[in-house]
Amino acid sequence: VCGGSRFPSLLVQVQFLDDTDPFNSTNFPEPTRPPVYTFREDISLINQIAGVHRLLKAPHKVDNCALQLSHNGSYLDLESTLAEQKDELEGFQEEGGRGRKHSVILRTQLSVRVHACIEKLYNSTGRELRRALFSLKQIFQDDKDLVHEFVVAEGLTCLIKVGAEADQNYQNYILRALGQIMLYVDGMNGLISNNETVQWLYTLVGSKFRLVVKTSLKLLLVFVEYTESNAAFLIKAVEGVDTKRGTKLWSNVMEILDEKDGVDTELLVFAMTLINKTLAGLPDQDSYYDMVDCLEEQGIEATTHRHLSRKGTDLDLTEQFNIYEMTLRHEDGDDETKLPPSGRKERRRASVDGTNERRGLERRRSRRHSLQSSRGHSSAPASPSSPHTRLSGTQPTKSSEADLSSLSPPPDQEKQQMMTKSEPENIAEIQSEKAEEVVVEQADGENEKTEETEKFEKDESCLTSPPELETSKEVQQTDKDKASTVSLAQKKESDHIWDQLMAAPRELRIKEMDFTDLGDEDDMDILDMDTVTEPPDHIPPVPPPLFCPALPPPPPLFGCPPPPPIFGKMMPPPPPFMAAIPPSSPQMSRGEAPLFQKKKKTIRLFWNEVRPVDWQCKSHKFCKESLWSKLEPIKLDTSKLEQLFESKSKEKAAVDGKRQEIIVLDSKRSNAINIGLTVLPPPRTIKTAILNFDEYALNKEGIEKILTMIPTEEEKQRIQEAQLVNPDIPLGSAEQFLLTLSSITELSARLQLWAFKMDYELIEKEVAEPLQDLKEGMDQLEKNKTLRYILTTLLGIGNFLNGSSAKGFELSYLEKVAEVKDTVHKQSLLHHVCSIVVEKFPDSTDLYSEIGAITRLTKVDFDQLQDNLAQMERRCKASWDHLKVIAKHEMKPALKQKMSDFLKDCAERIIILKIVHRRIINRFHAFLLFLGHPIYGAREVSIHRFTKILSEFALEYRTTRERVLQQKQKRANHRERNKTRGKMITDVSGVYVSQSFVSAL
Repeated sequence: VCGGSRFPSLLVQVQFLDDTDPFNSTNFPEPTRPPVYTFREDISLINQIAGVHRLLKAPHKVDNCALQLSHNGSYLDLESTLAEQKDELEGFQEEGGRGRKHSVILRTQLSVRVHACIEKLYNSTGRELRRALFSLKQIFQDDKDLVHEFVVAEGLTCLIKVGAEADQNYQNYILRALGQIMLYVDGMNGLISNNETVQWLYTLVGSKFRLVVKTSLKLLLVFVEYTESNAAFLIKAVEGVDTKRGTKLWSNVMEILDEKDGVDTELLVFAMTLINKTLAGLPDQDSYYDMVDCLEEQGIEATTHRHLSRKGTDLDLTEQFNIYEMTLRHEDGDDETKLPPSGRKERRRASVDGTNERRGLERRRSRRHSLQSSRGHSSAPASPSSPHTRLSGTQPTKSSEADLSSLSPPPDQEKQQMMTKSEPENIAEIQSEKAEEVVVEQADGENEKTEETEKFEKDESCLTSPPELETSKEVQQTDKDKASTVSLAQKKESDHIWDQLMAAPRELRIKEMDFTDLGDEDDMDILDMDTVTEPPDHIPPVPPPLFCPALPPPPPLFGCPPPPPIFGKMMPPPPPFMAAIPPSSPQMSRGEAPLFQKKKKTIRLFWNEVRPVDWQCKSHKFCKESLWSKLEPIKLDTSKLEQLFESKSKEKAAVDGKRQEIIVLDSKRSNAINIGLTVLPPPRTIKTAILNFDEYALNKEGIEKILTMIPTEEEKQRIQEAQLVNPDIPLGSAEQFLLTLSSITELSARLQLWAFKMDYELIEKEVAEPLQDLKEGMDQLEKNKTLRYILTTLLGIGNFLNGSSAKGFELSYLEKVAEVKDTVHKQSLLHHVCSIVVEKFPDSTDLYSEIGAITRLTKVDFDQLQDNLAQMERRCKASWDHLKVIAKHEMKPALKQKMSDFLKDCAERIIILKIVHRRIINRFHAFLLFLGHPIYGAREVSIHRFTKILSEFALEYRTTRERVLQQKQKRANHRERNKTRGKMITDVSGVYVSQSFVSAL
């Protein structure tokens, strides 16, 4: 401990271990002559580790570093001080071997190394994967703390996924690593909690490769022998595998005992030992007999007889078969049979009824015992007696009849069938029993093993031995095939997840907003189709107009050049409406007779006429029939219009602190941080809030503020150096805050992920609601009766004033209707249109209140909306990467799962929004054609400008309508007032009032 300061410090040697790549690291710390570093005992280590990193010039990232003690391998807690970890430092000051002092080693954090291992296993192929799997066992051997982190990070699941698709050599490497993991308590506990790993081991028991089967059986034996409760976990795994395959339980082990792949004594011993160890670990007779009956159904009795009757059978194998038979007889109630040493001495027994007197009689027995008792009871005279004890049977007891009549569980259908076998089957059973007696006679002459069975020996050398050279030609060919199929370029994990979600998007719903009516037809942009317009010879003839008996042929297509204007007058340019549209000539220039005959010259309406040829696509909902074709002609008072709109001659219409403190930052940066701190929670709570994503402690504005305060590496280094030089002087508030932020690993990734989480709902709302409004707005316009009344009235007025027979006009002209005024009263055209609509169509409304969605769209920039949607996708994918980086460090599994579920849900919702956006824009293009817009200009129509024209027109129409209705009401009131104005009550016909009363008044 150093003196000279009132702050305690510790002078120690420091080294680093280059393990940035866990598969290519050394076990020798560097440098060989370690430098000395002075640790402050009252400052958390995370604020000092950067100084150690700079001193050693280590290749690690500072955020990924940990400190390990060389004398015991313990890792220091970076969030704590040395004073708080005195127990870990016990013995550290003592000299090591050869007079060397112990040192503090800078190395990569456990969680970072584990995630690097898992990522390498997932993303590697070929030789690189082979090397990684081969090195995995040694990695776990070198660092005992790595196993726990590997299990917590779902490393067992990674091994299963990699092993399921690998060949037998790779599987052997994985089994070696798994064996090393199981040697640690943390690894075994991880295996117990992850039943999928046990299922995979049992699946490999059915492999065609001997070494894989052998190692799998050894690992399962280690698993079962670890604790008796693991037997139930193994049975659960066996049930999961065999039920999924549709086979009988323990079929993989029975195939080994049946020697389907040839005689292999070692595998037979392991398989039979696994059965006995599992049976010995079962706590009750029900589970014991469930497993035994399953084995008996698959012929383990005949298998036992075959091996025991075979000359030269391995003694270990014979012992395991005898253990099985002796245990079964003991469980079935044969009191003369001695329980083998490895058997379970006490097992909870089930009883049929609750009476204690019958508990010993009315209990379950094995399937074999039931069948033999049935045969012995029904065919006793035909069964020859034998002086020898049968290994597979039971001695007759006084209670055999009671046992037969009171079996605890009622036999199922299969057992009933077995108990009622036909006579040939009974004969076969008798012959089998005779063979068993011969076997016992031969066995009596041999020396039986009476010593206690030795515990199964875990041969670690077999687990660590290299794969045996027993690969057949077929396997070699498989290896060649696997080597030839090189995988494609690896995608990012976020892209892979995105592609999976894209393949099966969810229903088109965002919260309460329903987009399910957007069908596949909206995926196709009608403006991109070649069949939008049919060739000229397919265009149907134009129906004759109502007001003219005969018309010349229809005008040429818009692809032809327009004829010159008549009367030598030049056509005025079209009104600007989002795109350059070719000018259209009046109908009279094409030789068509006007619908109306005028005596006076009237003003003209300069609209862009639409023609029926512009909506000839019949494959879309909006293009089957034009809006204009649905309008009913209106009868107008043309003389009044002629008078009102007669054309006349050229008529125009921070405070400094007094105490001493360390100031490192410049004043501008320091002031900005101090101002930001005023709107943030106390600095001591910010770190915990960021690590836990606590939305109650930090809001969106706080996160955005902290994002602007993230310290640079230079600032972090200067603050730490200044603190070490002047340990007696406290840091300034801004410096202390930056030092706190610098102690948070992956700070930028955490804040950006958190900011996206808090921003998402608002951004989604800003994108989804306008899309919903656009969909609703198109429906509102299509179904609105008042709009049709207005358009048909305006069309009729325009055709009269223009002396034309137009079928419709572009709705961009609506913004000019209020500007056109009559030449007599100077009232707008909109006023006259409104008056006519109110008079002709009493059921009409103010229009504005019925198109609320259109009005809301006037505040939306759809170009910005599309950019926001693209930004949502980019930020979501980036958040996957942020979460992956954060997960390398300590992160609560529940929090990680919560954030992962959130990002998956966001990705699915963004995919929905992209589909909805594309389909709604395509529907809008089709809607424009429905309104009569020409194809060449529809794509350039701005949604914002389109909705703004309609909304402003509707607002002006509502205002004008209210004024018209007020005037109409005033006139009605005036007429009513005139009816009684100045009249005496005596003048009212039919009313008689006495003159005397009148004169009295």
